[in-house]
Amino acid sequence: MSISLSQRDNNAKILHITDTHLFANNDALLGVRTNESFQAVIDEIKHQSDDYDLIVATGDFVQDGSRAAYTRFVQTIKQLPTPCVWLPGNHDVYAEMKAVFTQHGLPEKKVILVGEHWLIVLLNSQVVGKPYGYLPPSELEFLAATLANYPDRYVAVFLHHHPIRSNCDWLDQHCLKNSDTLGEIVSQHHNIRSIAWGHIHQAIEKTWYHCHVFSTPSTCVQFKPACHNFTLADDGPGWRVIELSDNGGVKSMSYSLENDSFLPDISQQGY
Repeated sequence: MSISLSQRDNNAKILHITDTHLFANNDALLGVRTNESFQAVIDEIKHQSDDYDLIVATGDFVQDGSRAAYTRFVQTIKQLPTPCVWLPGNHDVYAEMKAVFTQHGLPEKKVILVGEHWLIVLLNSQVVGKPYGYLPPSELEFLAATLANYPDRYVAVFLHHHPIRSNCDWLDQHCLKNSDTLGEIVSQHHNIRSIAWGHIHQAIEKTWYHCHVFSTPSTCVQFKPACHNFTLADDGPGWRVIELSDNGGVKSMSYSLENDSFLPDISQQGY
């Protein structure tokens, strides 16, 4: 369940990928061919030629629930020469995903030790059949035990659902329902320095308690911020880079493709 990684220098560099929504066939989600947009994101990341210590992928890998789409994710992400860890989102079929990923060399790892100073913890907030998230007692106990095992490390937590409001009313119905419980743990552990998630298909950065917290845009379609009802944005497919320094500092930057190849059908009212 855990792995240890060395790091290249004083900053561990994490690539955050989320919400790929792939298909077995080259179908479109809200007007965007998600298989192509994901490949375009990976191509741009390769073009930038940055070195990463770890890829963290935070769910909603496929839209159609197919083994073929999960296989496509593995084949695409393995174009980058970097270890990848993952967790499920609300759209994922966990058993199928775990079986395919393990078969193709991406076994589930929830605890990652990066260098001498950082601990990364992955939490499963999926509620089967529901769009909202919830951390069951088993996940909260796992988090507490992991923190107790590594009291001298800085901690970065990843999950799928957003624990703080996005200011999109329609999305905030589908948040992490017991974020207050997670918040209590965070407030008691000042070595938790960052929390990151996907799910909301947009980039936000805030401070929650003492933490630097942020969401990462999808590799396909983005949702327009600060909207009461479902509204698409015309932003391109995106990703995030997170740097974790040996002194506990956290820096992050979200990126998006700058061409117009993957504009959504903004007339759509949901999916």
